Amino acid sequence: MRLAIALLAAACSGHPAPPRAAPAPAPPARAPVATGPSLYDLALPLTRASGDVVGLDVDRGHPTLISMFYGSCSVACPVLVDKIAGALAQLPDADRRDARVLLVSFDPARDTPARLRELANEHRLDARWTLAAASDGDARTLAAVLGIRYRAAPGGQFFHTAAVVALDRDGRIVARMDGLGDPASLVDALQQR
Repeated sequence: MRLAIALLAAACSGHPAPPRAAPAPAPPARAPVATGPSLYDLALPLTRASGDVVGLDVDRGHPTLISMFYGSCSVACPVLVDKIAGALAQLPDADRRDARVLLVSFDPARDTPARLRELANEHRLDARWTLAAASDGDARTLAAVLGIRYRAAPGGQFFHTAAVVALDRDGRIVARMDGLGDPASLVDALQQR
């Protein structure tokens, strides 16, 4: 709009229109840049499958994928675990060994440490994966920060969105996958050293 007004004004004034600037070249492709505060600054206690209480920074120093789930989910959550496992499998060996996964349950009443251990065994998750549960209030806080929405449904189920967030070694968000789509951005983020 401004350009049209400037051209019209120049045409009416008898002066030539100002030269049009060439479009700026596209910036070169580069690694994702972490922005914002660290997720690790949130003081949210999590009870993991071993029964001990840890913070969100349990995997500090490693690139980490974080998401939320509930253990009795029979549809989206198992697919989410498979998507994350698939993303890890795409990494070169050194990056695969360094990457971590933190899955936080928003159903602490049923996702006890014993149930979290069962889930880890069912999905054959290794030591790079941390399954944990947060209290109701802390789960809501984390969900809000991660942009995940959920609510209880009849029969002990939950309606929920699915998202996976990639964190750098210091807990800052570097990538995100909404839904159960292509994890390419997560794979790229985990490869940044």
